[in-house]
Amino acid sequence: MLANIRQRLGRYDRACQAANDAGDWDRLDHYVALLDRDVAELQRRTGQPAEAQDAAASSQPSRAAHYTPEVTWQLTDDELMAQLSELHDDPAAQEQIVATLEWREELVRVRDAEIAAWQAQQEADQRARAAAEQAEIDASPLTNPARRAGRKLTPEQTCREEYDSHVYTSYILAEIECQGHLLNREGLAAGVDPETLFMGPSARARKYASEELRTWWGRNGRTTYAEWRYAWFGRESDKAAARTAKAQSLGEVTA
Repeated sequence: MLANIRQRLGRYDRACQAANDAGDWDRLDHYVALLDRDVAELQRRTGQPAEAQDAAASSQPSRAAHYTPEVTWQLTDDELMAQLSELHDDPAAQEQIVATLEWREELVRVRDAEIAAWQAQQEADQRARAAAEQAEIDASPLTNPARRAGRKLTPEQTCREEYDSHVYTSYILAEIECQGHLLNREGLAAGVDPETLFMGPSARARKYASEELRTWWGRNGRTTYAEWRYAWFGRESDKAAARTAKAQSLGEVTA
């Protein structure tokens, strides 16, 4: 308790000096009153003037050097807090313990931020590798039937198969980034195939998609076949259907 009073006296004294330097006389009067109150309280508890107490305390060597981060590396935070409460006669040591605890907190904060950044980079690298691998697969005639010249597909058939390949790629990437959480409770209960949400009416996507998948669509888009076909051929006859599909979508779902 006496250590707390002494700490307040130090804070009030510094506050008085700051208020005086700033010419804030109302604030100065406020802290002078607090200072006088705690000085009287200290004298009442100790039976001697505060100056005598301060002189007695200053005559004893401080143990502050025993509580630096380098010295206390084997002590836990709880052990430091326990010693803090025992050092009533050594305010400098108490201040050093507080500084050491604050240093540890900052160290943990920086470490956690670095770990989070590393994890985010690992996830981004994983997504990039998956996208590159899938793009390589889609570009190969061995894995993408639409790329096989000998099949003699019509332009419409080629467009459709390229769209199907795009849908599958989007589904795989979303599955990775969302860690498998593509359906909401209603979709799970209905046994919906999540891949089917990447095509067709946006109303069905709204009904069954998880929040994670909606967020993924917000970043990467969701394209219906009507939009794909219009982008593929650029025909005026497809423009109205593409515009209608886009108008019916949610803000985060490009459908």
